[in-house]
Amino acid sequence: MDQTGTGVVGRVPPKATIVTTGSELMLGQMVDTNGAWLSAWLSEKGVRVVRHVSVGDDLSALTATLAESIKECEVTLVTGGLGPTEDDLTRLAVARALGRSLAYHPELALGIAAFMEGHGYPCSSNNLRQAWLPEGASLVENPWGTAPAFAVELPGKLALFTPGVPQEMKNIVGAYLGDKLAETFPTRLGYHRTTVLRAAGLGESRVDDLIGDLVRGSTNPVLGFLAGPFETRILITSIAKDQSEADALEAPIIAEIVSRLGKNYVGRDEQTMLVAAASELKRRSLRLGLADSFTGGLAGQTFLRALDQDSLAGAISVTEKALPEAISFLFGQADADLVGVIQSAPESTHKTGPISGPEPRSSGAGPELTAKCRLLAKAPGGEVELASAVRTVGRNEAMATVRAGALLSLILWTHLTGGPGPH
Repeated sequence: MDQTGTGVVGRVPPKATIVTTGSELMLGQMVDTNGAWLSAWLSEKGVRVVRHVSVGDDLSALTATLAESIKECEVTLVTGGLGPTEDDLTRLAVARALGRSLAYHPELALGIAAFMEGHGYPCSSNNLRQAWLPEGASLVENPWGTAPAFAVELPGKLALFTPGVPQEMKNIVGAYLGDKLAETFPTRLGYHRTTVLRAAGLGESRVDDLIGDLVRGSTNPVLGFLAGPFETRILITSIAKDQSEADALEAPIIAEIVSRLGKNYVGRDEQTMLVAAASELKRRSLRLGLADSFTGGLAGQTFLRALDQDSLAGAISVTEKALPEAISFLFGQADADLVGVIQSAPESTHKTGPISGPEPRSSGAGPELTAKCRLLAKAPGGEVELASAVRTVGRNEAMATVRAGALLSLILWTHLTGGPGPH
């Protein structure tokens, strides 16, 4: 019996640390896109990334980081610090972390010189620093640049060092690492899948109260949380030999989680609150109209994409003052059965109308924005309010737009499926 309690002995994927180097990362001058790309790439190959570390151009800090990573993880991927300048410290840090010397590679020096001269640049002594690699390291070809990549292999472990230039790094990883991982870990890689379960109206802490015992200590599948607007996603990541084995690994865990979530469970993968609500609208032959005086119509874009033509009566962006007239139009001439309304709440410090027109005014922080979302139904005397909720949706206008739309989705999903609703 494995730690998941599934009765299926799952593969234990190799663990990896990703290290990105450069003081520009510490100063906020650049965003670490390499780490994100490498995590996705490794996950697809069946490697479990357990840590991201960014280190500045500090020899002692980089040496300590590399020594710890190589000790703790089977896979270490490092980008950056392989150039020709004094602040390119990765080669020396690797040598110190492993207790080795640097070795000069004459053939590598010739290749660097030929590359530089072939591109019309003189080859200086600085460039030839790149011909020194940690003793015992294997050269990994980099025909896309001058900085040599290299790998270090230890029993049951693999470390790859690439330039920090994103395209060079991606090319090197794609050309070298897939086959090398399969060779190094022949029985521990396989079919990789992440299943997403969605819990509506619950924050991470509440979901942790419900299923935290399943998350702690999970190995294969590995469980985790990802918070979103008015929902928490539960990520179930499994490594298996094929889809059938992944299904067997995940099925008992999914059944237990769904049972514990109860009415807060929305669905899996792409089955969002809005997708589930759209399905119910279609099944019941109901038509939804949207009236928005808060986001300039931007929040409604996700509704327009999710609803088919028969389920959408219309979408109107209006001022707060014109909302009653827009609602009457949707119920009357547009023949809506339900109308969702997004408007500014009285508590909001934003009093001047829609937070955005066709183009958001800014993405910076501003005053707190509070949205009120309502769901109305057609009634003989006009309309009746089925549900409403008021929430502070943030200071950033783009986020406020997303969260306002998500709040209306939660209200609509609750009404159509009998979920617990906003609380």
